[in-house]
Amino acid sequence: MNENTDIRLQRAIPALRRYSRVLTRDQHRADDLVQDCLERALTRMHQVRDLSDLRPWLFTIAYRLNISQWRRLKSLVMPAETSPDPIQHANQIPHLEWKEVINAFERLSDEHRQVLLLAGVEGLGYGTVSDILGIPIGTVMSRLSRARDALHRLVDQDHRPKIRRIK
Repeated sequence: MNENTDIRLQRAIPALRRYSRVLTRDQHRADDLVQDCLERALTRMHQVRDLSDLRPWLFTIAYRLNISQWRRLKSLVMPAETSPDPIQHANQIPHLEWKEVINAFERLSDEHRQVLLLAGVEGLGYGTVSDILGIPIGTVMSRLSRARDALHRLVDQDHRPKIRRIK
């Protein structure tokens, strides 16, 4: 592995951590997924040529590893429902609205969270997201549109005044 590849790999790790967190919804499992992904990437680095941005390649590896892990776990036992730790502590977020958006984001379906993170947060193109998730570009565009709508509805729902019924 040359020095340039090493630097590109290091720069991609924060994005890989974010994506792994979205995939797993658990900080510890996300850390394990990142480690597994990086191990696999390092053993296959010779296959990468002329990729200036390693994120799509790493995201594809993480996505496939996560599916494999879920299938293995699902065959053994259904995991207990746990709530994820907040991505950031509340005192680090300057606006209450940001926390509401994150809470709404966590309530989205896995498919919606993944496509929003890849296209919206990481800024990857539809074709790249399509390759990572193994779905057609039209499906990516459709999911992204539905994910944005769902996120807006969830955030708006949190802002509606609560009306008490008088009996």
